[in-house]
Amino acid sequence: MTIEFVVATPHDAVEFNDVYRNTTGSAGYLACNNIYNRVVLNEWYDINPHADLATHWECLDGARRWRFHLNHAARWQDGTPLTAHDVAYTHSHAKKMGYTGGMFLGDVEQIVEVDKHTVDYHLSAPNSGFLLMLGNFIFAHILPAHLYEGTDWATNPHNFKPVGSGPFRLVDWIPGDKVVMEAVKDHWGPKPEIDRLILKIVPDRDECVRMVARGEAHIVTQDTLTRDRMSLMDDAVDAEVLKRPGPGMALLDFNHSHESWRDERVRRAVAHAVDRSAIEKLGDPGVSQAWNHYLLGSTEWAFNPDAKAPAHDVDKAEELLNEAGRTRDANGTRGPLRLFYMDTFHGHRPLAQIVSDSLGRLGFEVTFEGLSSVDWARRIRTDGDFDLIVVGGAMAPDPEITRTKYSTGGKNNMAGHHNPDVDAAYTAARSATTLAERGKHYKQLQEIWARDTEWVPLFWYGTYYPRSTRFFGWADQLGYSIPWWHWGRIRPVTTDAGLSQ
Repeated sequence: MTIEFVVATPHDAVEFNDVYRNTTGSAGYLACNNIYNRVVLNEWYDINPHADLATHWECLDGARRWRFHLNHAARWQDGTPLTAHDVAYTHSHAKKMGYTGGMFLGDVEQIVEVDKHTVDYHLSAPNSGFLLMLGNFIFAHILPAHLYEGTDWATNPHNFKPVGSGPFRLVDWIPGDKVVMEAVKDHWGPKPEIDRLILKIVPDRDECVRMVARGEAHIVTQDTLTRDRMSLMDDAVDAEVLKRPGPGMALLDFNHSHESWRDERVRRAVAHAVDRSAIEKLGDPGVSQAWNHYLLGSTEWAFNPDAKAPAHDVDKAEELLNEAGRTRDANGTRGPLRLFYMDTFHGHRPLAQIVSDSLGRLGFEVTFEGLSSVDWARRIRTDGDFDLIVVGGAMAPDPEITRTKYSTGGKNNMAGHHNPDVDAAYTAARSATTLAERGKHYKQLQEIWARDTEWVPLFWYGTYYPRSTRFFGWADQLGYSIPWWHWGRIRPVTTDAGLSQ
Protein backbone atom coordinates (compact mmCIF):
# COMPACT_ATOMS: atom_id res chain seq x y z
CA MET A 1 0.00 0.00 0.00
CA THR A 2 1.35 3.41 -0.99
CA ILE A 3 1.33 5.84 1.93
CA GLU A 4 0.66 9.41 0.81
CA PHE A 5 1.02 12.53 2.95
CA VAL A 6 -0.82 15.59 1.64
CA VAL A 7 -0.06 19.21 2.53
CA ALA A 8 -2.64 21.80 1.47
CA THR A 9 -1.04 25.15 0.70
CA PRO A 10 -2.36 28.33 -0.95
CA HIS A 11 1.00 29.27 -2.49
CA ASP A 12 2.47 27.64 -5.58
CA ALA A 13 6.18 27.08 -6.11
CA VAL A 14 8.44 29.51 -7.94
CA GLU A 15 11.50 27.25 -8.06
CA PHE A 16 13.35 24.85 -5.76
CA ASN A 17 16.47 26.69 -4.64
CA ASP A 18 15.89 28.93 -1.64
CA VAL A 19 19.62 29.36 -1.08
CA TYR A 20 19.61 31.35 -4.32
CA ARG A 21 16.50 33.44 -3.55
CA ASN A 22 14.00 32.93 -0.80
CA THR A 23 10.29 32.56 -1.54
CA THR A 24 9.03 32.27 2.03
CA GLY A 25 5.97 30.08 2.47
CA SER A 26 5.76 28.99 -1.16
CA ALA A 27 5.40 25.36 -2.15
CA GLY A 28 9.02 25.51 -3.34
CA TYR A 29 10.09 26.65 0.12
CA LEU A 30 8.23 23.73 1.68
CA ALA A 31 9.72 21.29 -0.80
CA CYS A 32 13.27 22.50 -0.13
CA ASN A 33 12.86 21.66 3.54
CA ASN A 34 12.45 18.03 2.49
CA ILE A 35 14.72 17.80 -0.55
CA TYR A 36 17.85 19.36 0.98
CA ASN A 37 19.83 19.30 4.23
CA ARG A 38 21.52 21.99 6.28
CA VAL A 39 24.80 21.72 8.17
CA VAL A 40 22.91 21.71 11.49
CA LEU A 41 19.25 22.16 12.40
CA ASN A 42 17.56 24.57 14.76
CA GLU A 43 13.83 24.81 15.38
CA TRP A 44 11.96 27.92 16.48
CA TYR A 45 11.33 26.61 19.97
CA ASP A 46 14.76 25.17 20.77
CA ILE A 47 17.98 27.17 21.00
CA ASN A 48 20.06 23.99 20.90
CA PRO A 49 21.30 22.78 17.48
CA HIS A 50 20.68 19.28 16.20
CA ALA A 51 22.70 17.18 13.79
CA ASP A 52 21.91 17.22 10.09
CA LEU A 53 24.81 16.99 7.62
CA ALA A 54 27.19 17.54 10.53
CA THR A 55 27.28 14.81 13.17
CA HIS A 56 29.17 17.03 15.63
CA TRP A 57 30.96 20.38 15.78
CA GLU A 58 33.45 22.44 17.76
CA CYS A 59 33.61 26.08 18.81
CA LEU A 60 37.25 27.18 18.47
CA ASP A 61 39.35 30.30 18.95
CA GLY A 62 36.84 31.96 21.27
CA ALA A 63 33.95 31.51 18.81
CA ARG A 64 35.97 32.92 15.89
CA ARG A 65 36.15 29.52 14.21
CA TRP A 66 33.54 26.79 13.98
CA ARG A 67 34.48 23.29 12.83
CA PHE A 68 31.88 20.86 11.49
CA HIS A 69 32.38 17.13 11.02
CA LEU A 70 30.15 15.86 8.22
CA ASN A 71 28.39 12.53 8.10
CA HIS A 72 30.54 10.21 5.95
CA ALA A 73 27.43 8.44 4.70
CA ALA A 74 25.81 11.56 3.24
CA ARG A 75 24.97 11.24 -0.45
CA TRP A 76 23.30 13.31 -3.12
CA GLN A 77 20.23 11.76 -4.67
CA ASP A 78 22.21 10.95 -7.83
CA GLY A 79 24.59 8.82 -5.76
CA THR A 80 27.47 11.32 -5.57
CA PRO A 81 29.08 11.55 -2.10
CA LEU A 82 28.40 14.81 -0.25
CA THR A 83 31.65 16.38 0.96
CA ALA A 84 33.10 19.44 2.63
CA HIS A 85 33.51 20.97 -0.83
CA ASP A 86 29.72 21.08 -1.31
CA VAL A 87 29.37 22.96 1.99
CA ALA A 88 32.24 25.37 1.37
CA TYR A 89 31.20 26.08 -2.21
CA THR A 90 27.50 26.65 -1.48
CA HIS A 91 27.96 29.15 1.31
CA SER A 92 31.05 30.87 -0.11
CA HIS A 93 29.38 31.43 -3.47
CA ALA A 94 26.06 32.51 -1.94
CA LYS A 95 27.89 35.12 0.14
CA LYS A 96 30.07 36.28 -2.75
CA MET A 97 27.07 36.78 -5.05
CA GLY A 98 24.78 38.29 -2.42
CA TYR A 99 22.26 35.45 -2.67
CA THR A 100 19.80 34.73 0.12
CA GLY A 101 21.94 31.89 1.46
CA GLY A 102 24.61 34.42 2.40
CA MET A 103 22.20 36.46 4.53
CA PHE A 104 23.53 35.21 7.85
CA LEU A 105 27.14 34.74 6.77
CA GLY A 106 28.19 38.39 6.96
CA ASP A 107 30.93 37.76 9.48
CA VAL A 108 32.30 34.69 7.66
CA GLU A 109 35.72 35.57 6.23
CA GLN A 110 36.63 32.18 4.86
CA ILE A 111 35.28 28.64 4.67
CA VAL A 112 38.06 26.06 4.63
CA GLU A 113 37.85 22.41 3.60
CA VAL A 114 40.02 20.82 6.31
CA ASP A 115 39.55 17.40 4.75
CA LYS A 116 36.89 15.59 2.76
CA HIS A 117 34.44 15.54 5.65
CA THR A 118 35.55 18.46 7.83
CA VAL A 119 34.92 22.15 7.20
CA ASP A 120 35.92 25.26 9.16
CA TYR A 121 34.07 28.57 9.13
CA HIS A 122 36.50 31.40 10.00
CA LEU A 123 34.75 34.51 11.30
CA SER A 124 35.94 38.10 11.39
CA ALA A 125 34.92 38.37 15.06
CA PRO A 126 33.57 36.05 17.75
CA ASN A 127 29.97 34.93 17.27
CA SER A 128 28.61 32.65 19.95
CA GLY A 129 25.24 32.54 18.16
CA PHE A 130 26.64 31.33 14.85
CA LEU A 131 25.12 27.85 14.96
CA LEU A 132 21.65 29.32 14.87
CA MET A 133 22.48 31.16 11.67
CA LEU A 134 23.33 27.91 9.91
CA GLY A 135 20.46 25.91 11.31
CA ASN A 136 17.35 28.05 11.60
CA PHE A 137 16.44 28.86 8.00
CA ILE A 138 15.91 26.78 4.89
CA PHE A 139 18.00 29.11 2.74
CA ALA A 140 21.06 27.79 4.59
CA HIS A 141 20.66 24.43 2.83
CA ILE A 142 23.58 22.94 0.92
CA LEU A 143 23.60 22.52 -2.86
CA PRO A 144 25.47 19.89 -4.93
CA ALA A 145 28.66 21.57 -6.11
CA HIS A 146 29.05 19.11 -8.99
CA LEU A 147 25.80 20.46 -10.48
CA TYR A 148 26.13 24.16 -9.63
CA GLU A 149 29.81 25.07 -9.61
CA GLY A 150 30.78 27.07 -12.70
CA THR A 151 27.16 27.82 -13.60
CA ASP A 152 24.91 30.85 -13.28
CA TRP A 153 22.57 29.98 -10.42
CA ALA A 154 19.88 32.16 -11.96
CA THR A 155 19.58 29.86 -14.98
CA ASN A 156 20.72 26.51 -13.58
CA PRO A 157 18.14 23.88 -14.64
CA HIS A 158 18.44 22.14 -11.28
CA ASN A 159 16.49 25.00 -9.72
CA PHE A 160 13.52 23.21 -11.31
CA LYS A 161 14.88 19.66 -11.24
CA PRO A 162 16.59 19.65 -7.84
CA VAL A 163 19.04 17.01 -6.74
CA GLY A 164 19.17 17.14 -2.98
CA SER A 165 20.53 15.08 -0.13
CA GLY A 166 17.28 14.94 1.83
CA PRO A 167 14.72 12.17 2.32
CA PHE A 168 12.47 13.15 -0.62
CA ARG A 169 13.12 13.74 -4.32
CA LEU A 170 10.99 15.83 -6.64
CA VAL A 171 9.12 13.76 -9.23
CA ASP A 172 6.54 16.20 -10.56
CA TRP A 173 5.44 19.81 -10.43
CA ILE A 174 2.22 20.82 -12.13
CA PRO A 175 2.04 24.60 -11.65
CA GLY A 176 -1.20 25.66 -10.05
CA ASP A 177 -2.02 22.10 -9.03
CA LYS A 178 0.59 20.18 -7.04
CA VAL A 179 4.19 19.39 -6.22
CA VAL A 180 4.87 15.68 -5.85
CA MET A 181 7.85 14.15 -4.07
CA GLU A 182 8.68 10.53 -3.40
CA ALA A 183 10.71 8.97 -0.61
CA VAL A 184 14.38 8.24 -1.23
CA LYS A 185 14.27 4.58 -0.25
CA ASP A 186 18.04 4.23 0.07
CA HIS A 187 18.42 7.52 1.90
CA TRP A 188 21.65 7.75 3.88
CA GLY A 189 19.87 9.21 6.93
CA PRO A 190 16.63 8.28 8.71
CA LYS A 191 14.43 6.43 6.21
CA PRO A 192 11.10 8.08 5.36
CA GLU A 193 8.04 6.08 6.35
CA ILE A 194 5.71 7.73 3.86
CA ASP A 195 6.01 6.96 0.16
CA ARG A 196 4.75 10.15 -1.43
CA LEU A 197 4.71 13.74 -0.18
CA ILE A 198 2.19 15.86 -2.10
CA LEU A 199 1.92 19.62 -1.80
CA LYS A 200 -1.57 20.39 -3.09
CA ILE A 201 -1.95 23.99 -4.33
CA VAL A 202 -5.31 25.37 -3.18
CA PRO A 203 -5.48 29.19 -3.34
CA ASP A 204 -8.59 29.31 -1.14
CA ARG A 205 -7.23 29.23 2.43
CA ASP A 206 -10.58 28.14 3.84
CA GLU A 207 -10.67 25.17 1.49
CA CYS A 208 -7.15 24.18 2.61
CA VAL A 209 -8.44 23.90 6.17
CA ARG A 210 -11.59 22.07 5.12
CA MET A 211 -9.43 19.50 3.33
CA VAL A 212 -7.76 18.63 6.63
CA ALA A 213 -11.15 18.51 8.35
CA ARG A 214 -12.42 16.08 5.70
CA GLY A 215 -9.27 13.97 5.81
CA GLU A 216 -8.22 14.90 2.26
CA ALA A 217 -5.05 16.64 3.51
CA HIS A 218 -2.98 16.11 6.62
CA ILE A 219 -1.72 19.62 7.44
CA VAL A 220 -1.84 23.18 6.12
CA THR A 221 0.90 25.77 6.06
CA GLN A 222 1.59 28.56 8.53
CA ASP A 223 -0.95 31.38 8.70
CA THR A 224 -3.53 29.47 6.66
CA LEU A 225 -5.78 28.83 9.66
CA THR A 226 -6.43 31.90 11.80
CA ARG A 227 -8.43 32.29 14.97
CA ASP A 228 -11.50 33.71 13.25
CA ARG A 229 -11.78 30.61 11.04
CA MET A 230 -11.49 27.93 13.71
CA SER A 231 -15.10 26.90 13.07
CA LEU A 232 -13.89 25.29 9.85
CA MET A 233 -12.49 22.49 12.03
CA ASP A 234 -15.64 21.96 14.11
CA ASP A 235 -16.63 18.72 12.36
CA ALA A 236 -13.12 17.48 11.69
CA VAL A 237 -12.59 13.72 11.49
CA ASP A 238 -9.26 12.26 12.66
CA ALA A 239 -7.75 15.73 12.96
CA GLU A 240 -6.75 18.19 15.66
CA VAL A 241 -5.60 21.79 15.92
CA LEU A 242 -2.30 22.45 17.65
CA LYS A 243 -2.45 25.94 19.16
CA ARG A 244 0.43 27.66 20.88
CA PRO A 245 2.23 31.02 21.13
CA GLY A 246 4.32 31.63 18.06
CA PRO A 247 8.09 32.10 17.75
CA GLY A 248 7.93 35.70 16.60
CA MET A 249 5.98 38.91 16.44
CA ALA A 250 4.39 41.15 13.87
CA LEU A 251 5.86 44.63 13.91
CA LEU A 252 5.71 47.95 12.13
CA ASP A 253 8.93 49.17 10.54
CA PHE A 254 9.90 52.43 8.89
CA ASN A 255 11.88 53.06 5.74
CA HIS A 256 14.91 54.54 7.50
CA SER A 257 16.49 55.17 4.10
CA HIS A 258 14.03 58.04 3.62
CA GLU A 259 14.87 61.34 5.28
CA SER A 260 11.32 61.72 6.57
CA TRP A 261 11.71 58.70 8.89
CA ARG A 262 15.13 59.59 10.30
CA ASP A 263 13.56 61.99 12.80
CA GLU A 264 12.87 59.97 15.94
CA ARG A 265 9.99 62.29 16.83
CA VAL A 266 8.13 61.23 13.70
CA ARG A 267 8.70 57.54 14.41
CA ARG A 268 7.61 58.00 18.02
CA ALA A 269 4.49 59.85 16.88
CA VAL A 270 3.53 56.89 14.69
CA ALA A 271 4.08 54.55 17.64
CA HIS A 272 1.87 56.74 19.87
CA ALA A 273 -0.81 56.69 17.17
CA VAL A 274 -1.17 52.90 17.04
CA ASP A 275 -4.44 51.90 18.68
CA ARG A 276 -3.49 48.85 20.74
CA SER A 277 -7.05 48.36 21.99
CA ALA A 278 -7.95 47.36 18.44
CA ILE A 279 -4.97 44.99 18.29
CA GLU A 280 -6.00 43.39 21.58
CA LYS A 281 -9.23 42.24 19.95
CA LEU A 282 -7.19 40.08 17.60
CA GLY A 283 -5.66 38.15 20.49
CA ASP A 284 -6.47 34.65 21.67
CA PRO A 285 -5.75 34.11 25.40
CA GLY A 286 -2.87 31.70 25.86
CA VAL A 287 -2.05 31.73 22.16
CA SER A 288 -1.60 35.30 20.88
CA GLN A 289 -1.77 38.84 22.22
CA ALA A 290 -1.12 42.49 21.52
CA TRP A 291 2.55 43.00 22.35
CA ASN A 292 4.44 46.20 23.15
CA HIS A 293 7.82 44.71 24.10
CA TYR A 294 10.87 44.44 21.85
CA LEU A 295 11.46 40.73 22.42
CA LEU A 296 9.18 37.80 23.13
CA GLY A 297 8.74 36.93 26.79
CA SER A 298 9.45 33.29 25.94
CA THR A 299 13.14 34.13 25.43
CA GLU A 300 13.47 34.54 29.18
CA TRP A 301 17.28 34.68 29.28
CA ALA A 302 17.35 37.81 27.10
CA PHE A 303 13.96 39.46 27.70
CA ASN A 304 13.84 43.04 29.03
CA PRO A 305 10.35 43.70 30.46
CA ASP A 306 11.07 47.42 30.87
CA ALA A 307 11.71 48.09 27.18
CA LYS A 308 8.32 48.99 25.73
CA ALA A 309 6.87 50.81 22.76
CA PRO A 310 5.25 54.23 23.40
CA ALA A 311 1.71 54.02 24.74
CA HIS A 312 -1.31 55.02 22.65
CA ASP A 313 -1.60 58.82 22.89
CA VAL A 314 -3.02 60.68 19.88
CA ASP A 315 -2.47 64.11 21.43
CA LYS A 316 1.20 63.35 22.02
CA ALA A 317 1.49 62.07 18.46
CA GLU A 318 0.03 65.33 17.11
CA GLU A 319 2.43 67.35 19.27
CA LEU A 320 5.49 65.41 18.08
CA LEU A 321 4.55 65.65 14.41
CA ASN A 322 4.00 69.38 14.65
CA GLU A 323 7.29 69.80 16.48
CA ALA A 324 9.05 67.86 13.71
CA GLY A 325 7.48 70.04 11.02
CA ARG A 326 5.04 67.39 9.78
CA THR A 327 2.04 69.71 10.13
CA ARG A 328 -1.40 69.35 8.58
CA ASP A 329 -2.17 71.30 5.43
CA ALA A 330 -5.25 73.45 4.83
CA ASN A 331 -7.28 70.31 4.25
CA GLY A 332 -6.15 68.79 7.54
CA THR A 333 -3.95 66.18 5.91
CA ARG A 334 -0.28 65.30 6.33
CA GLY A 335 0.23 63.61 2.98
CA PRO A 336 0.24 60.03 1.65
CA LEU A 337 1.89 56.96 3.16
CA ARG A 338 2.38 53.56 1.50
CA LEU A 339 2.12 50.55 3.80
CA PHE A 340 2.82 46.98 2.70
CA TYR A 341 2.72 43.49 4.17
CA MET A 342 3.59 40.08 2.72
CA ASP A 343 0.39 38.37 1.64
CA THR A 344 1.80 34.96 2.61
CA PHE A 345 1.28 36.04 6.22
CA HIS A 346 -2.44 36.62 5.96
CA GLY A 347 -2.70 37.59 9.63
CA HIS A 348 -0.75 40.78 8.90
CA ARG A 349 -3.65 42.21 6.91
CA PRO A 350 -5.83 43.16 9.91
CA LEU A 351 -2.79 44.71 11.57
CA ALA A 352 -2.14 46.76 8.43
CA GLN A 353 -5.76 47.91 8.58
CA ILE A 354 -5.44 48.96 12.23
CA VAL A 355 -2.21 50.88 11.55
CA SER A 356 -3.81 52.53 8.52
CA ASP A 357 -6.86 53.59 10.53
CA SER A 358 -4.69 54.86 13.39
CA LEU A 359 -2.53 57.00 11.12
CA GLY A 360 -5.59 58.23 9.27
CA ARG A 361 -6.70 59.91 12.49
CA LEU A 362 -3.48 61.90 12.38
CA GLY A 363 -4.25 63.15 8.88
CA PHE A 364 -2.12 60.72 6.88
CA GLU A 365 -3.63 59.28 3.72
CA VAL A 366 -2.58 55.65 4.03
CA THR A 367 -2.85 53.01 1.33
CA PHE A 368 -1.90 49.44 2.20
CA GLU A 369 -1.38 46.34 0.09
CA GLY A 370 -0.34 42.72 0.45
CA LEU A 371 2.55 41.59 -1.77
CA SER A 372 3.54 38.12 -2.93
CA SER A 373 6.94 36.91 -1.72
CA VAL A 374 8.38 37.56 -5.20
CA ASP A 375 6.98 41.11 -5.38
CA TRP A 376 8.10 41.71 -1.79
CA ALA A 377 11.66 40.75 -2.67
CA ARG A 378 11.68 43.20 -5.57
CA ARG A 379 9.74 46.15 -4.18
CA ILE A 380 10.73 46.07 -0.51
CA ARG A 381 14.13 44.37 -0.35
CA THR A 382 15.62 45.55 -3.63
CA ASP A 383 13.88 48.80 -4.56
CA GLY A 384 13.07 50.10 -1.05
CA ASP A 385 9.84 51.48 -2.50
CA PHE A 386 7.72 51.91 0.63
CA ASP A 387 7.08 54.08 3.66
CA LEU A 388 5.99 51.49 6.22
CA ILE A 389 5.84 47.71 6.40
CA VAL A 390 4.08 45.28 8.69
CA VAL A 391 6.51 42.41 8.84
CA GLY A 392 7.25 39.32 10.88
CA GLY A 393 10.14 39.37 13.31
CA ALA A 394 11.65 35.97 14.11
CA MET A 395 12.72 36.74 17.65
CA ALA A 396 13.06 33.22 19.01
CA PRO A 397 14.96 31.33 20.16
CA ASP A 398 17.96 33.71 19.94
CA PRO A 399 18.00 37.48 19.21
CA GLU A 400 21.10 36.95 17.06
CA ILE A 401 18.60 36.06 14.32
CA THR A 402 17.50 39.69 14.23
CA ARG A 403 20.97 41.12 13.58
CA THR A 404 20.69 40.82 9.81
CA LYS A 405 17.52 42.96 9.93
CA TYR A 406 18.57 45.73 12.28
CA SER A 407 22.34 46.12 12.10
CA THR A 408 24.05 48.44 9.65
CA GLY A 409 24.73 46.58 6.41
CA GLY A 410 22.72 43.53 7.46
CA LYS A 411 21.77 41.43 4.43
CA ASN A 412 18.12 41.48 5.45
CA ASN A 413 18.13 45.13 6.53
CA MET A 414 15.32 46.02 4.13
CA ALA A 415 14.31 49.03 6.25
CA GLY A 416 17.73 50.69 6.13
CA HIS A 417 18.49 50.68 9.87
CA HIS A 418 21.70 52.45 10.82
CA ASN A 419 22.16 52.88 14.56
CA PRO A 420 25.71 52.66 16.01
CA ASP A 421 24.38 51.81 19.48
CA VAL A 422 22.42 48.89 18.04
CA ASP A 423 25.50 47.67 16.19
CA ALA A 424 27.59 47.87 19.37
CA ALA A 425 25.06 45.88 21.40
CA TYR A 426 24.97 43.11 18.79
CA THR A 427 28.77 42.99 18.69
CA ALA A 428 29.01 42.71 22.46
CA ALA A 429 26.39 39.94 22.59
CA ARG A 430 28.12 37.89 19.88
CA SER A 431 31.45 38.16 21.70
CA ALA A 432 30.07 37.00 25.05
CA THR A 433 30.68 33.36 25.85
CA THR A 434 27.89 32.61 28.32
CA LEU A 435 24.14 32.89 27.90
CA ALA A 436 23.92 35.19 30.93
CA GLU A 437 26.47 37.61 29.45
CA ARG A 438 24.76 37.53 26.06
CA GLY A 439 21.41 38.18 27.72
CA LYS A 440 22.74 41.31 29.41
CA HIS A 441 23.71 42.83 26.08
CA TYR A 442 20.44 41.87 24.42
CA LYS A 443 18.52 43.56 27.24
CA GLN A 444 20.50 46.70 26.50
CA LEU A 445 19.67 46.29 22.81
CA GLN A 446 15.96 46.34 23.62
CA GLU A 447 16.44 49.54 25.63
CA ILE A 448 18.02 51.16 22.57
CA TRP A 449 15.23 50.03 20.27
CA ALA A 450 12.65 51.47 22.65
CA ARG A 451 14.60 54.68 23.27
CA ASP A 452 15.00 55.42 19.57
CA THR A 453 11.70 53.89 18.37
CA GLU A 454 13.63 51.92 15.79
CA TRP A 455 10.49 49.96 15.02
CA VAL A 456 7.14 49.31 16.71
CA PRO A 457 6.15 45.90 18.15
CA LEU A 458 2.50 45.10 17.49
CA PHE A 459 1.48 41.51 18.11
CA TRP A 460 2.89 38.28 19.51
CA TYR A 461 1.25 35.96 17.08
CA GLY A 462 0.06 32.43 17.72
CA THR A 463 0.28 29.37 15.54
CA TYR A 464 -2.68 27.23 14.54
CA TYR A 465 -1.85 23.97 12.84
CA PRO A 466 -4.80 21.79 11.83
CA ARG A 467 -3.28 18.37 11.36
CA SER A 468 -4.21 14.75 10.98
CA THR A 469 -4.12 12.42 13.97
CA ARG A 470 -3.43 9.54 11.56
CA PHE A 471 0.24 10.50 11.51
CA PHE A 472 2.95 10.94 14.14
CA GLY A 473 6.31 12.69 13.90
CA TRP A 474 5.50 16.40 13.98
CA ALA A 475 8.24 18.72 15.23
CA ASP A 476 6.69 19.15 18.71
CA GLN A 477 6.40 15.37 19.06
CA LEU A 478 10.12 14.96 18.33
CA GLY A 479 11.45 17.52 20.78
CA TYR A 480 11.84 20.16 18.05
CA SER A 481 14.78 18.26 16.58
CA ILE A 482 13.45 18.95 13.06
CA PRO A 483 11.91 22.02 11.40
CA TRP A 484 8.13 22.39 11.28
CA TRP A 485 8.07 21.93 7.53
CA HIS A 486 10.17 18.77 7.42
CA TRP A 487 8.19 15.55 7.05
CA GLY A 488 10.95 12.98 6.79
CA ARG A 489 10.09 11.56 10.22
CA ILE A 490 6.32 11.44 9.71
CA ARG A 491 4.85 7.98 9.97
CA PRO A 492 1.30 6.64 9.94
CA VAL A 493 -0.20 5.80 13.30
CA THR A 494 -0.91 2.12 13.68
CA THR A 495 -3.94 0.56 15.33
CA ASP A 496 -4.74 -2.97 16.42
CA ALA A 497 -6.09 -3.51 12.92
CA GLY A 498 -2.93 -2.21 11.27
CA LEU A 499 -2.27 1.12 9.59
CA SER A 500 -4.89 3.78 10.15
CA GLN A 501 -7.02 4.44 7.10
